[in-house]
Amino acid sequence: MSLKGFKIFLIVLFGAFKINAQTGEIYGTIVNSDGDSIGASFVSLFKEGNQIDAVYSDFNGAYFLSGVNPGTYDVSVESLGLQTKTVEGVLVGTNQKVELNFKLLSSSKAVDIVEIIQYRKPLIDKDKQAKIYTSADVENLAVRDIEDIISTSVDAVSQDDGSGNVYIRGQRTEGTQFIVDGIKIKGKLSIPQNAIEQVEVISGGIPAMYGDNIGGVVIVTTKGGGSKGFGALESITSQGLDGYGYNLITGSYAGPLLKGKKDSNGILLKPSRLRCLFTGEYKNLLDSRPSALGVWKIKDEFLRDLEENPLRVASSGMGTFRNSEFVTNENLEWQKANQNIGSLNIRVAGKIDYQLSKKILITAGGNYNYSKGNSYIYEYSLFNSVNNPEYIKDQTNIFLRWKQKINVDSSKWLSSLNYQIQVDYTEENDINWDDSHKDDLFKYGHVGQFKTHRNSLYDYKEDGENGDAYYYKGEKDILYEFLGGGSNPNGSNYASQFYNLYEGLEEDNFENYLQASNGGALLNGDRPEHVYGVWYNTGRQYNGYFKGNSTQKRILGNITAKILKKHNVILGFEYEQREFRSYSVAPIGLWNRIRQLANSKNTELDLNNPSLTFSNGVFTDTVNYNYLYQGTESKGFYENVRDQFGLDYDEYFDSDFYGPENYSLSLFSPDELLAEGNGILANQGYDHLGNSTSKVQLNDFFHEKDANGAYTRKSNPYQPIYASGYIQDKFQFDNIIFNIGLRVDRFDANQPVLKDPYVLYEAYKAKDLNSDYSIPNTIDEEATVYVNSLEEEFPTITGYRLNNTWFDESGKEILDPSIIERASSNGEVTPFLKDPSTKIGDSNYKTSSTFEDYKPQYSFMPRLSFTFNLSDNSSFFAHYDVLTQRPSLNQNIFSPFDYLFLEGNVGSFITNSNLKPQKTIDYEVGYKQKLTYRSAITLSTYYREMKDLIQITAINYAYPVNYLTFGNLDKALIKGFSIKYDLRPINSNVSLNAGYTLQFADGTGSSPVSSASLISQGVPDLKIMLPLSFDQRHIIRGVFNYAFKPGKKYIGPDWSGKGRIILGGFSTNIVSKLSSGRPYSGQLNFTPEGNIINAERKALDGLINGNRLPWIYTTDIRFSKKVVFGLKKEANYQFKSELYLVIKNLFDTKNIVNVYNATGNPEDDGYLDAAASQPNIEAQTNYESYTDLYSLKIANPNNYALPRQIRIGFVMTF
Repeated sequence: MSLKGFKIFLIVLFGAFKINAQTGEIYGTIVNSDGDSIGASFVSLFKEGNQIDAVYSDFNGAYFLSGVNPGTYDVSVESLGLQTKTVEGVLVGTNQKVELNFKLLSSSKAVDIVEIIQYRKPLIDKDKQAKIYTSADVENLAVRDIEDIISTSVDAVSQDDGSGNVYIRGQRTEGTQFIVDGIKIKGKLSIPQNAIEQVEVISGGIPAMYGDNIGGVVIVTTKGGGSKGFGALESITSQGLDGYGYNLITGSYAGPLLKGKKDSNGILLKPSRLRCLFTGEYKNLLDSRPSALGVWKIKDEFLRDLEENPLRVASSGMGTFRNSEFVTNENLEWQKANQNIGSLNIRVAGKIDYQLSKKILITAGGNYNYSKGNSYIYEYSLFNSVNNPEYIKDQTNIFLRWKQKINVDSSKWLSSLNYQIQVDYTEENDINWDDSHKDDLFKYGHVGQFKTHRNSLYDYKEDGENGDAYYYKGEKDILYEFLGGGSNPNGSNYASQFYNLYEGLEEDNFENYLQASNGGALLNGDRPEHVYGVWYNTGRQYNGYFKGNSTQKRILGNITAKILKKHNVILGFEYEQREFRSYSVAPIGLWNRIRQLANSKNTELDLNNPSLTFSNGVFTDTVNYNYLYQGTESKGFYENVRDQFGLDYDEYFDSDFYGPENYSLSLFSPDELLAEGNGILANQGYDHLGNSTSKVQLNDFFHEKDANGAYTRKSNPYQPIYASGYIQDKFQFDNIIFNIGLRVDRFDANQPVLKDPYVLYEAYKAKDLNSDYSIPNTIDEEATVYVNSLEEEFPTITGYRLNNTWFDESGKEILDPSIIERASSNGEVTPFLKDPSTKIGDSNYKTSSTFEDYKPQYSFMPRLSFTFNLSDNSSFFAHYDVLTQRPSLNQNIFSPFDYLFLEGNVGSFITNSNLKPQKTIDYEVGYKQKLTYRSAITLSTYYREMKDLIQITAINYAYPVNYLTFGNLDKALIKGFSIKYDLRPINSNVSLNAGYTLQFADGTGSSPVSSASLISQGVPDLKIMLPLSFDQRHIIRGVFNYAFKPGKKYIGPDWSGKGRIILGGFSTNIVSKLSSGRPYSGQLNFTPEGNIINAERKALDGLINGNRLPWIYTTDIRFSKKVVFGLKKEANYQFKSELYLVIKNLFDTKNIVNVYNATGNPEDDGYLDAAASQPNIEAQTNYESYTDLYSLKIANPNNYALPRQIRIGFVMTF
């Protein structure tokens, strides 16, 4: 084979072999009662009664079972003439080595006895530092969602505010990677609880097999089927308990799909080769974000009156007042749940295992999540909750995995070899719209039918072109008539009532649409004005239609080998391509756009073609003109709508007379909808009509036209490519277990990027200038040249720039580029352009002058961890990790529209298609010590350095305009110390996991947009290390469980033999979380934080994030009672039921998660009492109404975490 062919073979091989090696190993030794090694013992691995694997021990009694999927197993050992022994419930995590040693009795009596013992996870794990939650842990915890489960650890924090955000060891929430059955999950993890086999949280010491994260990794493994059928039904409700309307029903089945082979006595000889798990969950919520303060609402009857009669005649007798601005506290009432923010969730998961042979297992599976509900908009909640938008989201994840163990002749250098191949596919669809209009876009904002009545106007001219006569000068609107029939009844009431209030007074009230609008009527395309700028008013339609589609395709695999009987080597690779499309319309604006375009090309009279009026062949006295059609080479709405109605191009079109059924997006050209970047359309991977596009050349976006001569403006979807490869070796040297690896990631954004973020067009570099110019020696040849003018043939050089560094004309580095700006003739920075006359979008514009392809980024990430087992009772551990994560699509996606309209939008925001991966360097050292036979303590300290974090930034002194974008600008340092205590329920009913973390999370930015407020106020971002907004210095967690075991394992009061019956199976689980408050910035002045738009400048008091919120304390509790019915055999149940009660936030603690910066109060911003505010307050329509409604607004329930929630549930298994 040639070298080239061998390289191709390697590429194909490694392209197929990689999986996030979610397998572990069970190993140990087998001895007899005298301690002598037993060779040739048969070791079997069982899962749900199915034999998964089997091996023989070597002559030293050593055995190992490799390639074990995470989960709980039974391990059985048989040896000729010796006792058979089975250990049940052996827990295996991802990439974990579990040591399990056996001692077999050799007496004659013991041969016929099978000893069954329960596995006890060692207090000192010699191999793994990750936190593992088994299916039993997940089911018994007082919390249910994955995010809540993760936050029971001191390594993670959340605020219990309903957001689902979890911060692992001071990292931004987006830094955590979720993996389910090897599939990377985008967004929030959603999977039925009864499908979970194991949840593993890795907060440090991340193996090389995991990448694309800079925080932590959460690995979820789902259950599989067994040899016996198993089913469960569960129902949970909060009806009659807390008023929030939580209802959940789940069902599952696991077992064989085909019958196994049995003998004549019904004993299973050969298990079924085809096994499955199917589980489904239905959840319905009345209130998806309960309020700790409850909810104030307008009384139903009063609200109906406001909706039907929104206006009153102004006190001046001219114009109108909004009746909503006379609402006071007397018109309100309190209730517990929010209005119209219910949700529906359906989650389904399944897995099928096919045992093709003893060495080959084929698994197919996936999960489907569907959610639908109404979004919570706080400003809608008082007057307009009926118009909360609807969201619909579904996500499908499917995978196919081939796992094979290859037979190898046991040798010194290779003991075992197995591999896995997996392909998976993820698709997510999102819709956001008004639930009454959905995708009928022209019903949005449709108030009703209006008819414009017009009169012709004439001027009498003497000695005119046609003599003394009356010359036509145009039309005048004399009546803008409202005919009703709107698609939005509450919005239409603004128009109908206005016309009723001024009936008979048409003059100066509704002669034309401007008078009607100024008087208070709503027109098509209008929405009611705010109530004092604080609340959105009745009848306000949601102005948004969004659909998005994203897919993820991956092929992955790994090869695992046992080399020299000590080295577990894993070699892997991954290839992934994502695709993202989005289509967004602001449909209410369509009506205003129609009104703007309807008669935009017939605004002038055709004076060259007069039409004289004759009577019996005699000129009377009137000269008429038609309107002049001023068309262009491209056709758009103006022409298309007239073609549709059969009108001449010079005729007037009364656009508001026609209803939604008469209009469609196809009447518009793309540029008419885009409207210079301020339009109603935003599309990525779709055309302007919402049809999918692909393989669009960038040059075509700027130049391609359709048959009507209109630019098509098609764009590509975002299609980044991610690939990785790694090698990892876990081995033991004496008492030290090493895990050493190297991971290499390759990220290709696969899209155009700006050649120069400071210059939109191609400019001269220092190396391009000839001898007419003298370039200082200090200037690099790649530096961009700036001049005084683009009008001069030989302009004067005013400065230079190399990347972000500026120099004056003499080559001296300067910190203030305004020196160059002032030196230009027009007072603006002026790069020396090669073609100053050509602008983006011109017919001769070439995209190669502005853009180039993204350069793929390679990240090399060494990983090193080790555990030094000092004894069976103590161990020392440490790790060093380098982690990287690609930028998210919201920050990285390329949109050609941003650049097409850049010159007309000074200070606009555009994404940065040239972002690089973010990076974390992580260190940790720790010590574990066994305290008693059932308890241990862990001490650890960690240090994290994060670089190239993404942050918004201003590109100042850019040409042709300044703009905002993202950059790899931020950094952070996380330092922490943790203490963890583990108490096991060995010979006891009590277990406890508790911990404390002292952590300092400092950085230059808390999120990718945290600098936006500084930029808007013109404050320079000095990149000072300050506490991050999610910095919590003290984190205390405790999970306490008290359980009375059923049956013979019962420990508790006897009560004359009734104690076991009454208390057996009863348990209490308590999850307590205590955290110090997060930081916030103080404010010197009082600003109206209750306003929807607050443009007042805020004066910083002290340092950024120099103040702290109060401590947060939450306790969740779960009481449960399990009962067994109908025993088949001594240890096998026919039916098992459980009744449980869950109370979240048991003490109904009002935890403060946000305050107003000027007061430090969650319910008062100080504005109403500030002296400077009084003139504005007194100028409002109604003083009492304004102060009542403003006070209500700033008592924002979102400033508190979730209130107490109570749920009762019942589970039946069979």
